[in-house]
This record gives sequence, C-alpha cells and structure tokens, in this order.
Amino acid sequence: MKKLAILALTVALIVACGSNTALQPGQWEFTTKITDIEVPGQPPAMAAQMKQAMASQAQTQSRCITQAEASNMGGSLANPSGSAQGCTFTKQTFAGGTIDVAGTCQAPTGGTVATTLTGTYTATALDARIAANVTGGPQQMQMSGTMTGRRTGDCPG
Repeated sequence: MKKLAILALTVALIVACGSNTALQPGQWEFTTKITDIEVPGQPPAMAAQMKQAMASQAQTQSRCITQAEASNMGGSLANPSGSAQGCTFTKQTFAGGTIDVAGTCQAPTGGTVATTLTGTYTATALDARIAANVTGGPQQMQMSGTMTGRRTGDCPG
C-alpha cells in the first residue's frame, strides 16, 4: 500500500512541473519499479525477502492526458487523485527533455516523503530514476527505482 502511495506521489511530482517540450496528448502508460528498499532496523532475512519481492513487481498506471493537460502539466494533472496535497518543491525542471524534480509531501500514514526524480523525456516517452525517503511516520524507509512512460495511442472515446 505504501508503494502505491509513493507511486502516486511520484507521478504527481512528474506532472507538477511546467514543460516547454510538452508531452503529446493521448493515452499514456507509466510503469514504476522499485529496485531497492532499505528499512532501518529490519532483520537481514526480512530485508532480503522484501527486496526479492520488489524486484519482481512493477506498478503500471494508464492515464488519458488531454491537450489542455499536455500544454500545462502544472494544472489539474498535477494532482489527479488528490494524493499530492501538502507538497512543496525545491526543484521543478520538466523542460527541454530534462526532468529534475525534488519535493516533499505528507505521507498518507503520517510523516513525510522526500522524493527526487531525474531523467529525460520526449513528446511520446519518459525515462527516469526515482528516490524516496520516508521519515517521521510509523515506519522509516528509503526506496529507489525507475519510472518509464510511453504514449500508447489516442484516448478512448
């Protein structure tokens, strides 16, 4: 559940930034894969089991990006599910094919999630590295992974 919340916050971080090179409107698929996770104080056997489970899982979201959203990525697309409330950004570069975003959001379970996203994009594809550090809640953790996005066609309907 915590992974899904961090995925939603990460997508919100991506789209919260304005863009000079707009993503093409249409149906998009975003896939996030957590490649490493560290939980302080966790027994080594449990940590190894968690890393193995994470390595075989990916979270995929499909979303229709309208022309208005593609032209203004900082608009309503920035918070499609309401999960990015209370976020502040220290970096917000989503321009010229470069992604460099850093922000802090309230975690759904308490505490904060500090997330960075760095990578590249074109009008029809996105490739980025993610890092998240959860502090102040019931469970501290650090995660890193990858996010890819691709335009899959026109929006349905």
